[in-house]
Amino acid sequence: MAMEDKKYEEAVGYIEPAILNEGTMVKEKTWRYRAQIYSRIVFGDDAALKGKFPDALDKAVASYQKAMELDTKGAEKEDNVRALEALQGTALNEGNAAFEAKNYDKAVASYAMSEKIAKSFGKIDSNAVFNSALAYESKGDLPKALERYQECIKIGYDKPEIYRYAASLQNRNKDLEGGLATIGDGLKRHAGNKELMLDYISYLQEANRVAEAEPMVVAALEKDPSNAVLHSLLASIYEGKGKIDEAEAEYKKSIELDPQFFDGQYNIGVLYNNRAAAEYEKCNALKDDAAYTKCKKVADEVFVKAIPYFEQAHSLKPEDKQTISQLKTLYAKAGNTAKFEEMKKLLGE
Repeated sequence: MAMEDKKYEEAVGYIEPAILNEGTMVKEKTWRYRAQIYSRIVFGDDAALKGKFPDALDKAVASYQKAMELDTKGAEKEDNVRALEALQGTALNEGNAAFEAKNYDKAVASYAMSEKIAKSFGKIDSNAVFNSALAYESKGDLPKALERYQECIKIGYDKPEIYRYAASLQNRNKDLEGGLATIGDGLKRHAGNKELMLDYISYLQEANRVAEAEPMVVAALEKDPSNAVLHSLLASIYEGKGKIDEAEAEYKKSIELDPQFFDGQYNIGVLYNNRAAAEYEKCNALKDDAAYTKCKKVADEVFVKAIPYFEQAHSLKPEDKQTISQLKTLYAKAGNTAKFEEMKKLLGE
């Protein structure tokens, strides 16, 4: 009656002795009423009353669970489960509010409560598991965050981003192979996901296993054909395999898509330098002067092809010493004395 009259503090005073009395402590109704009283405190707007009963949510949950245990015939099960679901939502929302306020310890505790409540009626609160991972990561507890992300995957809440977050933590912990394995597992579940493919390629680069990335780069380009970085990466893979014509085409595609992409401009310049170096090597093996002169002319033409690309790279990163040094050598070869002296000056020579 006190509860129905909204006299919740008074109702608490009546119900607490009842759960200690031998006659009433074994009745489902006793615990259900106790759960209802504390639930109304939880859902109410009386801040002062909530301050008096800071553990109202815990007590409400524990009481409903006890009521369900004593309800051997299941007469009140449906109502009790519905009440627990409402409390679970409250716990989850409290966790989200605490997370937004950057109170990560409270957020973690609330998410744990949400999980616990869901478990009491046979459900898994995957949102709480995932959100707790975010909270642990935000507070800097990376091992616990990784554990929670892995728990998400284990329970089937395996959205692509969860594999990415878990792999990122492994990578930050210098476990690059573990990160690659996690991304690989993600791709088995989410074949063709562009972000997972890009992460996998990035990790292979970090592991100095770029050659292995070719099939993934090709697949990623099918998803994102206008990605200048991917075209440049594929070009470098081709170049490493000696597929120079294919590499040249991919570098050109890269800078066509993004003329402001420094790496693309610089790398195609290096490609021409390397091709010229190979030509010069052939020339040096020739004994006939006429043949040598003809060969060297071809090599020089290949060499100076690099000039416009290095010039564009220089315009994008004027302070880059390697680009300036390349241009100095090229201008000398092309007989451009003014530009040669300009580059020397930039190098402090």
